[in-house]
Amino acid sequence: MKKLFLLLFLIISLNIKAQYIVNYASNINQNETDGIYYNLPRNVIRLDFTIESVHEIKGKYSNFAKELLETNNYIKEDDVKYYIKDVAVDVLTEADSEMIFYISTDEKSKDNIELNMRFTSEGNIQSFGIKDDRRDLDSENVSIENELAQQNTNSYFIYLPLRDDEEDDDVEDEEDLEAEVKTNDKMSEEDIAQSVVEEIKKIRLAYFDLISGYQEVDYGNTMNVMLEELKKMENEYLALFVGRVEKNDIVKTFYIIPEEGTNNYSIAKFSDKEGFNSKTGDNVRITLQEMSSSNVKGISEDVIKNTTYNNKMVYREPAYVNMKLMKGDEILIDNRIQISQLGDFILLPINKMKLEFDNVSGRLISVDKE
Repeated sequence: MKKLFLLLFLIISLNIKAQYIVNYASNINQNETDGIYYNLPRNVIRLDFTIESVHEIKGKYSNFAKELLETNNYIKEDDVKYYIKDVAVDVLTEADSEMIFYISTDEKSKDNIELNMRFTSEGNIQSFGIKDDRRDLDSENVSIENELAQQNTNSYFIYLPLRDDEEDDDVEDEEDLEAEVKTNDKMSEEDIAQSVVEEIKKIRLAYFDLISGYQEVDYGNTMNVMLEELKKMENEYLALFVGRVEKNDIVKTFYIIPEEGTNNYSIAKFSDKEGFNSKTGDNVRITLQEMSSSNVKGISEDVIKNTTYNNKMVYREPAYVNMKLMKGDEILIDNRIQISQLGDFILLPINKMKLEFDNVSGRLISVDKE
């Protein structure tokens, strides 16, 4: 009977002493193969700026607009202006290359306990202590590892140059219109302009005849189509004098990687004359301010990197920050977000625990003790 009790005591003792061991990755011998590496996440702020370019293009015969059309409302010179039309903000997640840990079991425990862990596609820990037969956790995490592969690690953003304007198809239209009214190669520019004005008068007369019923013909449903075509032709001829305005949207993307101890991040200069290519415009920047000081007594990074932990996992509680996107003194966005790498390091008990983590912020979202 004493031998039976002694055997039961030894079994219980082994279970009690079962150990998970967690170390900072760089402290692990490269030949070690009995454990698993896991990353803490870090967040990246992605900014998608929709820039509207407004091109004012003067007409070929603008010099005759006042004389022949009796108007001062025409474009005198070619010009282009840029406006920030919209900004979309997204918080992305990637593995923090500075925060990699190695978890294993001690020699006495390796046959008695298992390492049941799940990871996101970036290598961040998603769950611990949950067996594979459990239903898969939802994962909506968007990897930006490939997007940032070419980025200098000391740079805060990827700068994308403005693309060249698309070829203007209206140039061919203007040439076609000129060909219709140009009957003599020796006509002066003013004569050609005058012939264009005559075409405009004919179109307006045809338009008036249609709406007044002068033709005394029932065009039925084709009436609106005919009127629209006449108005379109008139506008095309008028553009030769008053000019035209073309609007295009350009999307430019920047990435900001928040760092501890830095609150201001300069993105680029922006001006209405050159957009983000400007060297003298308003400074576009982000400010991050922590909403409130945490009551959690965090552990310093130096201690984390130089300590071996038993039955405890290194975890980082993300910080809530107020993010402001500014253009000069103008506030474009004022929003509250979570940033993992600005939070505090703490320890989680993991022996006989089932833990789940948020895919984006890394926040602990579920705890279940066996």
